Amino acid sequence: MNTAAPGRVRRGALILAGLLAAPHALPAETIRILRDNYGVPHIFASTPAGAAYASGYVQAEDRLEEMMRNYRKAEGTMAEAFGESWLQHDYRQRLWRHAEVSKTNYPRLSAQTRAMCEAFIAGVRQYMKEHPEEVPSWAPSLEPWRIVSLARYVIWGWPEGEIASDLRRAGIRPDPMAYRGSNQWLLAPSRTAMRAPIALIDPHLSWYGEFRWYEIRLYAGDHAISGSALVGLPFPPLGHGRWVSVAMTTGGPDTSDVFEEEVAEGRYRFRDQWRPLEVRRERIGVKSGDTVQWKEVTIESTHHGPIVARKDGKAYTAAIPYANEFQLIEQSWAMMNARNLAAMKKALAQLQLMPQNIMVGTVDGDIYYVRYGRVPVRPKGCDSSRPLPGTGACEWQGIHPFEKLIQVTNPPSGYMQNCNASPQWLWKTGSPFTPEKFKDTPELFNAPSGLPHQRAAMVLELLDAAKDITDEKAIEIAFSPAVYGAHTWQERIRGLKQKAPSGIAELILSWDGRAAADSRAALAFYLFKMALGQPGGEVAPPQSLTDAQLLEGLRKAEARLNSEFPAGATYGSLFRVGRDSGERTYPVGGGNPRGAGMATPRAITFVRRGNQFVGVAGQSAVQVVILTNPPRSYTVIPLGQSDRKDSPHWDDQARELFSRSLMKPTYFLDPKELEKHVERRQTLEY
Repeated sequence: MNTAAPGRVRRGALILAGLLAAPHALPAETIRILRDNYGVPHIFASTPAGAAYASGYVQAEDRLEEMMRNYRKAEGTMAEAFGESWLQHDYRQRLWRHAEVSKTNYPRLSAQTRAMCEAFIAGVRQYMKEHPEEVPSWAPSLEPWRIVSLARYVIWGWPEGEIASDLRRAGIRPDPMAYRGSNQWLLAPSRTAMRAPIALIDPHLSWYGEFRWYEIRLYAGDHAISGSALVGLPFPPLGHGRWVSVAMTTGGPDTSDVFEEEVAEGRYRFRDQWRPLEVRRERIGVKSGDTVQWKEVTIESTHHGPIVARKDGKAYTAAIPYANEFQLIEQSWAMMNARNLAAMKKALAQLQLMPQNIMVGTVDGDIYYVRYGRVPVRPKGCDSSRPLPGTGACEWQGIHPFEKLIQVTNPPSGYMQNCNASPQWLWKTGSPFTPEKFKDTPELFNAPSGLPHQRAAMVLELLDAAKDITDEKAIEIAFSPAVYGAHTWQERIRGLKQKAPSGIAELILSWDGRAAADSRAALAFYLFKMALGQPGGEVAPPQSLTDAQLLEGLRKAEARLNSEFPAGATYGSLFRVGRDSGERTYPVGGGNPRGAGMATPRAITFVRRGNQFVGVAGQSAVQVVILTNPPRSYTVIPLGQSDRKDSPHWDDQARELFSRSLMKPTYFLDPKELEKHVERRQTLEY
């Protein structure tokens, strides 16, 4: 007979069995989980391990299959479960040795980190034990080292992207790499209504797969964290704690290199020696029907790294300074729990994160930026933007210390932004960070000169004008559908010497320049830009664009607007958000319609589905953090918290919040307000 209270999950069996077992087998901690009205779990534990246990349990409840896939992706065993289409993916993960490095070094992690990893896996196992019918037949074995492996895997696309760029400069076409972008900004207290910093955390990643974020709030003794985690990791790397906020965007210094190697008969030349290539063999399972066939692959390496390409008798190796690193989980925990900027810098000095632009706000009133990464020191005269000679002339001479990285605290501008732009454009004018000032260490700057792209330029305009910003105004900026440069097209149309088609011209000329979901003028502008072809993809009208082309574009756009769309159609009639397997989608504003030169601060990547375009990537876990003491914050994800199609939280955020440019409060450290919105309660023992 089970006498446990409803909603309570007990570890262990009979009390007598517990008394006879080892002391740690007794339930040592009771953990409360409160699910709010969007299904987001708020976990209240006594210890970090207890919070991690509950985190594993709730992630398994909401997205078990995704977690199992993530662990397989990191290990490089997807083909074993899903067939040959994953073979190349698995081969790449074997190149990077995520599983090997993680298994070998897991015992070297701190006792607290290991306790959290083991507790997280125990929570997942507990859910699987209670719900065996939900466990996929292809689920991998669950071991704590998988968390370390997954953490390595999710950062690897950034250094791997650097390797791909270097190979392209050598005339080698690498495997295609996914685009990764983001927005982030900070407002200093002088620019906000509450005289505290405001932070935007806005990663732009795929809404499906390993980068789909999971919202969670964790309270464990003195620790408090709100943010977004990747499924399979115990806690959020992006978000805020009791004292600080953490945001990141793609970009950063040049951390990884390709070396061109002279190879012959199983050896490679280094200085005056011919050294033997290191050879290892991996067996990759490939599912075929009901069986698994095993393919043996050979991986050859020099001391620089594995061979990733060959051309004209030369081999090209990938040198990645993260190759043997394994402490990202520890650094992330220290960052999210830092009590001030000094503690944050101490955590960052571990140099475990991929190349990024990182912004930190504090409840003390600080705003801080660092162009971050684990950057090798290269000899003078070695151009790390293209393959380096592997024979010894360009050997790394260590790693640049954290203090050498580009960074700034509390700039006079009173704000900073980095929307995947050069550090030259942290603020609108007067930045001290220009390429010329880093000509001796270009790898630290690692960005071209020139004007910022359309999204960053619009954000700069909005922040430079910001004054007495409230919570609501910060959210409005985060979701801004303003199209930078739209007025230049309006001026060009207004200057036509011949009469333009009156209907569509008047619609565009009266437009406020915002691609709002309910704007018919924004739809007209989009159709006009697309009708122009290549010139329409420009932010501003090119000088070569003729009046005849403009008039023809307006006529074509008006014809499409009147023939293909109903009278009340708007931008949101064409651009939508919602689950890819869902029956309904919802109108949305902003985004980056392909080929239209209409990128807005609100980033959404659309794909065609029938006669509409539906979002699949872009704003993937938006957070606005008001760094009062204590902080308050707002969040939204583009779809829903749960992968269960019968759950009310499958696409509720798409329908009720994201499509409407709205966010929900996190009730951070506000139990009374949280209680008003609790949908479900659960108790675990660990």
